[in-house]
Amino acid sequence: MANRGPAYGMSREIQDKIEKQYDVELESQCRHWIAAVVGEPFPEGSFHEALKDGLLLCRLMNILSPESIPKVHTSKFAFKIMENINFFLMAATEKLDVPVVELFQTVDLFEAANMTQVLWGITAVARYARRANKELPALGPDLSVKYERNFDQETMNKGASIVGMQAGGFKGANQEGMTFGRPRAL
Repeated sequence: MANRGPAYGMSREIQDKIEKQYDVELESQCRHWIAAVVGEPFPEGSFHEALKDGLLLCRLMNILSPESIPKVHTSKFAFKIMENINFFLMAATEKLDVPVVELFQTVDLFEAANMTQVLWGITAVARYARRANKELPALGPDLSVKYERNFDQETMNKGASIVGMQAGGFKGANQEGMTFGRPRAL
């Protein structure tokens, strides 16, 4: 881990805010989901310690998407452990199409810097994995399905002649009383 002292001031406030968002119920749901997918009980102890080395995450990803992580490091060196976590994150984006913004960063898990984001990242992986395979257990809501509507040209032409409510009429929002460039009289 990085050799950092205690946080003070704004850094402490931000860290406190992150820690207050941590959801113990969501952690329990993630534990049960990982155990159900992997097929064995989740390790006892803290959530961070169980996932920190990345081995369980790599096993999970290889079950969700077979052979997505061909080489998993069993070494206890920090850079090898972080590489395992990175393998999981890369496989999630490449094999399951999880957007990067929904995942966590390696340091969030390795240093327990933002375990809330780790929980959210695991739920994102669960949603996208379930989209690919409905046989998997659910963790949170499923992704929505895109429903496209195709209108014929006659219907599209009818819609073009209607003035929308945002156009400034019919008691909707308009620019009446706007004073651009003039000072406000008090």
